[in-house]
Amino acid sequence: MKLSSFGYPTKDSIALFIAIVVSLILFFSNSSVRVREVQADVSDIINIVLSPQKWYKDILNVKKQNQILTETVTQLTLLNQQLLHYEFENKQLREMLNFSEDIPLSLKPANVVNHHFASSVQSITIDVGKNDQLVQNLAVIDLKGLLGKTISIGENASTVQLISDKNFRVSVRVGESRILGIFHPTQGEYGVISGIPKSANISIGSKVVTSGISDIYPSNIPVAEVIAINIEDVEVFQNVVVKLSATLHNLGYVFVIQ
Repeated sequence: MKLSSFGYPTKDSIALFIAIVVSLILFFSNSSVRVREVQADVSDIINIVLSPQKWYKDILNVKKQNQILTETVTQLTLLNQQLLHYEFENKQLREMLNFSEDIPLSLKPANVVNHHFASSVQSITIDVGKNDQLVQNLAVIDLKGLLGKTISIGENASTVQLISDKNFRVSVRVGESRILGIFHPTQGEYGVISGIPKSANISIGSKVVTSGISDIYPSNIPVAEVIAINIEDVEVFQNVVVKLSATLHNLGYVFVIQ
């Protein structure tokens, strides 16, 4: 076949092309067995030629499905974390409600927005204040026990002196015999109970609660648990070492007793 000087097909090539197309149409329109076999062979060849394209499409489809599944798994993971958080909060609130049923108090929930452990007064800042009817010297608790008291009240925030502060004191009762004593913080989550006579019958594991003598702290709020008892012959009182009931670190929210 010759091409024209401008690169276009000649009349002969066009005629040949038309003849081939017509022949193929006539051939494949025949319903003979031989034609069917040729059609099948052509189909196989086409399938082989197009198989890389099909394989590539399958890979793209699998990749897209993996992306969708990954997004779904991520969303479900986040949702699961939220549900676990809600379950934890629900459990804490139920514990708090049980606690308030035993001790009928008016509790104001508050979020902890700052910690001041390195300052001269160990304290935290909470997001409630005068606008929430807060005043100075209100007891503050967490879900496990006494945490401190309010010492500075702003319009929308307040400072709470923690029970671990070196200047903190609270009147308490110890054990089933409810021996009266004074709690003094020592270091971190530990403290001592002063004023316990040698004759007092207390033991390791005895619970320490507020006495109710103070106007600030209602009675029977958990304060600590006895972890060690030392009795010296030259001393008048027992040396009672305790561990705080409240959690001082990683505080999320607390309750102010109004």
